[in-house]
Amino acid sequence: MIKAENFYVVRTPLLPVDTTGSLAHPHLAQHIRQLLQQPFLREAIYIASPELYQELEKWEQGYEDDKMVYSLYRYLLRMSSRSTPYGLFAGCATGAVSERSGIRLLPYQQHIKQSRLDMNYVAELVTAFTAIPEVREQLRFYPNNSLYKSGSRYRYAAYQLTNKFRHYFLTAVNASDYLDAVLDRAAHGATLKDIRNSLINEAAGITEADADDFTEELLHSQLLVSELEPTVTGEQFFKRFLERAATLQHTGDWPSVLGQIQSLLQDQQSSIGEYRLVHSLVKSLVPDTSEKDLIQTDLFVTAVQNTLSRTVVNDIISQVERLRKLMRHRPHTDLENFSQAFSRRYEEQEVPLALALDPEAGIGYGSHLGHHTDHTPLADNIMIAGADTATGRSTSKLQRFQQQQLYRCLQDNHTEILLTDADLDALQEKETPILPYSMYLMGSLLGASAASIDAGDYLFEMNGCAGPSAANLLGRFCHGDEQLAAQVKACLDREAAQEPDKIFAEVVHLPEARTGNILMRPQLRNYEIVYLANSQVPEDHQLPLSDLMISVQRGRIILRSRKLNKIVVPRMSTAHNYRNGLPVYKFLCELQYQDFLGNLGWDWLLPGGETFFPRVRYRNIILAKCTWKLDKKDLPDLDSGKSSLAIFQPFKTKWQLPSHVVIVEGDNELLIDTSQEAALQLLLRQLRKSGTLTIQEFLSTTENCWIEGPDGRHTNQFIIPVHDTVPVPKDITATDTRPVVSSLQRQFMPGSEWLYLKVYCGTRTAEDFLKETLQPLAQQLMEASLIDKWFFIRYTDPDHHLRIRFHHGTRPDFWKTVLERFYAAIQDFSGKALIYRIQTDTYERETERYGKTTMEFSETIFCYDSEAVVQTTGLLDEEQGEDYRWQLALRGTDMLLQDFGYSPDDKTAFMEKIQQGFFREFGGEKTLLHQLNDKYRKEMRKVQSILNPHDDERNGVEEAVTFFRQRSEKIRQLLHQHGPLPEKAALLPSYIHMFLNRLFLANQRKQELVLYHFLSKYYASQSAIRKQQTTTGSIHHIKSIQYEKEK
Repeated sequence: MIKAENFYVVRTPLLPVDTTGSLAHPHLAQHIRQLLQQPFLREAIYIASPELYQELEKWEQGYEDDKMVYSLYRYLLRMSSRSTPYGLFAGCATGAVSERSGIRLLPYQQHIKQSRLDMNYVAELVTAFTAIPEVREQLRFYPNNSLYKSGSRYRYAAYQLTNKFRHYFLTAVNASDYLDAVLDRAAHGATLKDIRNSLINEAAGITEADADDFTEELLHSQLLVSELEPTVTGEQFFKRFLERAATLQHTGDWPSVLGQIQSLLQDQQSSIGEYRLVHSLVKSLVPDTSEKDLIQTDLFVTAVQNTLSRTVVNDIISQVERLRKLMRHRPHTDLENFSQAFSRRYEEQEVPLALALDPEAGIGYGSHLGHHTDHTPLADNIMIAGADTATGRSTSKLQRFQQQQLYRCLQDNHTEILLTDADLDALQEKETPILPYSMYLMGSLLGASAASIDAGDYLFEMNGCAGPSAANLLGRFCHGDEQLAAQVKACLDREAAQEPDKIFAEVVHLPEARTGNILMRPQLRNYEIVYLANSQVPEDHQLPLSDLMISVQRGRIILRSRKLNKIVVPRMSTAHNYRNGLPVYKFLCELQYQDFLGNLGWDWLLPGGETFFPRVRYRNIILAKCTWKLDKKDLPDLDSGKSSLAIFQPFKTKWQLPSHVVIVEGDNELLIDTSQEAALQLLLRQLRKSGTLTIQEFLSTTENCWIEGPDGRHTNQFIIPVHDTVPVPKDITATDTRPVVSSLQRQFMPGSEWLYLKVYCGTRTAEDFLKETLQPLAQQLMEASLIDKWFFIRYTDPDHHLRIRFHHGTRPDFWKTVLERFYAAIQDFSGKALIYRIQTDTYERETERYGKTTMEFSETIFCYDSEAVVQTTGLLDEEQGEDYRWQLALRGTDMLLQDFGYSPDDKTAFMEKIQQGFFREFGGEKTLLHQLNDKYRKEMRKVQSILNPHDDERNGVEEAVTFFRQRSEKIRQLLHQHGPLPEKAALLPSYIHMFLNRLFLANQRKQELVLYHFLSKYYASQSAIRKQQTTTGSIHHIKSIQYEKEK
């Protein structure tokens, strides 16, 4: 259930919406000239565009410029109708959820401005400042925090500046003792003198000149970066720059000039004259600068009252809660492709994140995986919704509904679709979707007055409800509002408290200097993932790229900090389009959404060609506004020379357009009064330029605006932080962070104590090979002491093959004899013509999955399990064998649980967790649950019988169960030798998974899903029977005591 926090942020434009009416004045230019006599409005124009302001000054001196007039007209429309903050055009204020609604603004002259230098100029100032030789010698330098080692080379991201824009590229340098010495010395910061000395001390013969040249090369190649690299979190970077400059010597006028700039920008009374003085001060330090985008300003609106009724907020939230049924799976394609590619390459190994994302040394970002088509009766009739199919089914159901409703609206001349609860029930495709704990709800609250809203007479124009954090849209405004910063930080602390065993870490990265303007936010989380940027949190709370390890467990990507040995959950608490960013940045930002569906809202999914889409409403919630697609061909008189009113009127009449609409271009909206010539001229100019326009109804008209200011009513947009009260689902695969020791060998090349072979063939050929060749060969090798253990798994990368590993710990040349016998055995294999490739490979132990202290123990378990499986598969024929196979999988799994000391109640709890994890992995659909339950009802008697040892003879499985019992006896002896196994809860899911991998021919994970469901249902039913028997026995006991007393 979704619940609102006790605060919100309201965004509203500088001017009242009534201003748009006054702009319809027949003498537009004259009216604009008069309106812009107000200093605050002139300041707003200057901050948005100094170039346009210069043209304004010329125009006021008599220079006629019709194009400039319409540019000013657009700006005035923007600052009176659009609530999205931008310079002084619109601002925001923090409000409280209270007993009654009421927002009354103070005059805009009393609003608070927070102005600062554009980050592009700050970056230029820092570059010039750090280029001063005397200054540079005093600074501390650090290794580039994108640096990581790959083999004998260091790889890192560097950039070139082209027209003041950064163009990043991945580069590499050879590792050397000298470079290692520098990196070690600079790890915690070092001056250039310290770095040069470390080189001189590293080896005899290195002169000061050599050390200086080498250091300069490291600086030039960006292997070393200064302490004044920009920050985007914590204290504002310009202030930090100023404070650091003041502590240095030989800085000339820099501290004084920087201080003057800061003082001018902090002055609430600053005006255009002061901004131009700032520009001249900047030019005195960096001559080649312009006024363009010099000043960045956020507006914080002040109000006499700023509250929303708790009743209204709860009513909106309760309706949004019901709309969860509209949510459907939106695949995170890049993440899913990466996850699959990672599993093919690394299986369940944990590797450095930098290596995995390296397109040359790792896998980059995105790939595909093959599929199999084998007879697997356990998985028959279980339709799994993959990324595409899930969306396809969801979309088709919603599409049919949309087509029907659109047709009715057009036929009946209606402009609104009113959704009912019955509609929502019919459209729901999945179980209640998993939502992040922390989210935000955004939209405009429409009503005649605060009193009417509190009485329930309102509409909420919903713009979205999404996550994975309430801070996504709020972070950048926390610098100018201490109350908001405290509230947001408290929200994020509560979010982190939901999963205290994990680290919620802020992604800190600066793609471009200018993007720092929107990325700048206070330190909102205790930990930060730092990549190509600077951080102000303590060093032990910084997570550089080199600290992050990645694995994929059951289809989920797991990020772990090496030094903290905890799962890391990346978060980005500001709105920035990361999709065109560097792979590491994009990956970290997209990983936020791994477990969650997309935005809660309404998207029209119909193919193009429709001119009109009606409004969509559920109770008080408007999900979509009336929308029209306007094409040049829809206006035959577009180039006729007629008035704009005459050109547009036929389309307006035909499609019943209201008097106020907006032109929608991406995130931008421009208000158009369709009854005014000047406004329609803007519309037609845009249509001639682009050919097509998207137009939507404008609902925030004067009668729907209830926020009051001294000068009239204002439009609004609210961001209401919310959280989901349903507990975050726990995933047992995401909690295994066992510390590991470093002494155990991980990698075994060909010729070492492990021989690793891959045999490529079809799934059925592989089965025959296991029975006819591998089982007798392995037995002979063991009996002759040519090997001391062996095991196999089935795998696809993307071609199906067997992975076979032989071991001998004391005979280094054992592999020669084993290879000879292996190839000789293949010559006698009936299906040798169907084996198309055999290759040796390097065995990489999955120590992160199995633990270094229990890796060798696990390999012995694999050996016992492989022996049992190949003996069992020898009993299965092709006709009825597959039906027996899944039943034996059930029995073998149950016996493994018993081998590790699991009681009946332990089995119930354990299997429920695994079943839930797999169910979520495969989409968690209600349809899927129905299929699994139907399958269990159909096979229930077989399940009950195969798990009952008394039925073994009747079921004809005595011989197969004997093999499992032999495995059990060996495991018990091994456990006795090993001693206590505290890690068994983390290890056993992997042991069971690998057992099923060996036993099942193909579609292993899908069959695992069904098998775990069967076992979970069976164990739960047995638990209920035991409880009932206990209760019945207690009742009989009590009655017996009462009877004795009565006697």
